[in-house]
Amino acid sequence: MSSINASQSEGLKRLIDALFEESRAKAESAITEAENRSHSILSESEKYSLKKAEETLSSYASMATIEARKEVSKAEIEARMSMLRMKSEYVERVFETAKTQLLDYAESKEYLSRLAKSISVARGQIDAGEIRLRQRDIAALGAKLNRIAGKDVTVSPANIAIGGFILISKDGKLSIDRTLDGMLSSQKERMRGRIADALFR
Repeated sequence: MSSINASQSEGLKRLIDALFEESRAKAESAITEAENRSHSILSESEKYSLKKAEETLSSYASMATIEARKEVSKAEIEARMSMLRMKSEYVERVFETAKTQLLDYAESKEYLSRLAKSISVARGQIDAGEIRLRQRDIAALGAKLNRIAGKDVTVSPANIAIGGFILISKDGKLSIDRTLDGMLSSQKERMRGRIADALFR
């Protein structure tokens, strides 16, 4: 009886050991699985956090780049506008200088000689009825102007600042503008770009 009990006791012990071993193995497996899942979750969380951080940084970098470009574009526009204003001012100065030189030229004998020849040429281009000049040019040319213009052409003083003349046909439909004022004005826009380039090379 005692031998059976001993045998049973030994078997029970082995069973208990086996159960404990199985429980320990399951526990270790569960712990290992939990650790793996924990590492996996932490890894994914870290990746997500890094990704979000990168996206956030990228977003801020992109915004900063856009803002920087805006500022650069704004600065470029302001610089160009400033340059255009400078060019416009210099071009105006150039033409003011040209106007002053033309005013000086319009006081010379050479000017009066050229004026008389120009009137004579224009007189043959249309059936003139009226010629308009500065009062001082009418006085300076005197009788010579009447001979050039002809008896049937009215000589009238005009509000011409620099010099030259305007010839008008008898029917008033045609006119020839040979004023220095008109010539300077017509040349101004055409020469603006060329003068600006010369000033800012």
